[in-house]
Amino acid sequence: YDPTVKRQQVSSPNSPNSPPVIAYEYEVEGRRYLTEGGPISETAAYHITSRATRVWLVREIFNRPGDGKHSLSDDYFVLRDAWLYSDAKLESEIRNDIFERLSKIAAEEGKTLADAAKPYFMTFKKDWRVEFDGKRDISFELPLDYSDSSLTGLVPT
Repeated sequence: YDPTVKRQQVSSPNSPNSPPVIAYEYEVEGRRYLTEGGPISETAAYHITSRATRVWLVREIFNRPGDGKHSLSDDYFVLRDAWLYSDAKLESEIRNDIFERLSKIAAEEGKTLADAAKPYFMTFKKDWRVEFDGKRDISFELPLDYSDSSLTGLVPT
């Protein structure tokens, strides 16, 4: 269970008169994003030994002052949701390692290979580990039979 993800029923943006559709609201460091349509990819989500990765097309949610309603950004983003192993690097850390190594290799016209490679990598708006009450989520790192009352709320029961 991830309290930073909420299942919502929303009006279809393309057909407001259609029945509501299911969408997911993700909270990432205080900002909220709403999925649009089905996952772009979720093949790995069904493997018991996987990191349950799903990739979504999302738009940021903004609260409208005064009326309590919200609006969605015009910009679309890609959100990747996955369980991380305790020793796993974030995607942005892996990308930065690649650029650092490429920057040490000289390339033509005074550019480094890192400069030449950057257009082929995505730009991260946020790369983040989920926390609950300011603590890192460790439920994926624990054995299934683990029990510790000090971790209540962090470990699924």
